[in-house]
Amino acid sequence: MIEMNLKTIITSTLVATFLVTPAFAHEIQYESCGVPIDIKEVPSRAITLNQQATEVMLALGLEDLMGATAYLEDEILPQWQEAYNKVPVIAEKYPAKEVVLIEEPDFLFAGFASAFAEKNVGTQQEWNERGVATYLVDASCDQYNPKNVPVTTAPILKDIEVIGKIFDVEDRAASLIEETKARIEKVQTLNPGAGRTAFFYDSDDDPVYTAGCCGGPALLMRILGLNSITEDIEGRWVNVGWEHVVQHDPELIVINDAVWSTAAEKIEKLKNDPVLSDLDAVKNERFLIIPFSQTVLGMRFTDGVENLAQQIAGLDQ
Repeated sequence: MIEMNLKTIITSTLVATFLVTPAFAHEIQYESCGVPIDIKEVPSRAITLNQQATEVMLALGLEDLMGATAYLEDEILPQWQEAYNKVPVIAEKYPAKEVVLIEEPDFLFAGFASAFAEKNVGTQQEWNERGVATYLVDASCDQYNPKNVPVTTAPILKDIEVIGKIFDVEDRAASLIEETKARIEKVQTLNPGAGRTAFFYDSDDDPVYTAGCCGGPALLMRILGLNSITEDIEGRWVNVGWEHVVQHDPELIVINDAVWSTAAEKIEKLKNDPVLSDLDAVKNERFLIIPFSQTVLGMRFTDGVENLAQQIAGLDQ
């Protein structure tokens, strides 16, 4: 009898230990750009690289589990500013690998594949072999999203879902996914740009740099119902001659407002060029301006959809 009780006590203790031991409390497997990764506990010193990675974490309320952050392309939105201020910024752009090592991270989360270049923080494989889990946003993985296949909003939702699982906030992630889907579907239903042609003006490389068939800006225009004059050109981003723009004479020009190429500079060029100033959109000042961060497949993409929808509605008033 005593022996049976002892066995019962030992068995119960072992079961209890198994349930509370951190190594087994939150074990999940996922893939990042085809690389299988196994996490055995919730990361507590995550480092984010690029705006869209940082904002997924902030949108899910995970700032207390961030050890550091780096590389913003735009101002943090007011609703996330207080949370963002809690996180140490270790570099204006990509930090050196040595700087990252000093922070002793247990998770690296990047928005662009360039973050994991050898010349920047180092490869995902290198960090995974060190025992540091990594994740690259789904939209930046070419094997998941080929450059010649039109992207959808699925990568945004996948990022939220995966990060929610990794950090054990699946309920928050599910709510954010539903909210994101509902906001985008609402604009799609309204179809504000139906029947209108548009040109996406990114920067003044010669020839001009614009949206191809298959990236975030092309998806923005499809959701709005706009007919992009470069939608049949393969690639996420492409160069075209200004002759192409003049030939198609778009009704609207969507202008990417970025630090390296501001909307004001591009509008000035359009108005002062003897040929481009004769475009219908330029003569009637039908410019739609969007911040770069709202064209990226991240937490601000939905803001970009709503922003452009409102601007289109304003043109008709």
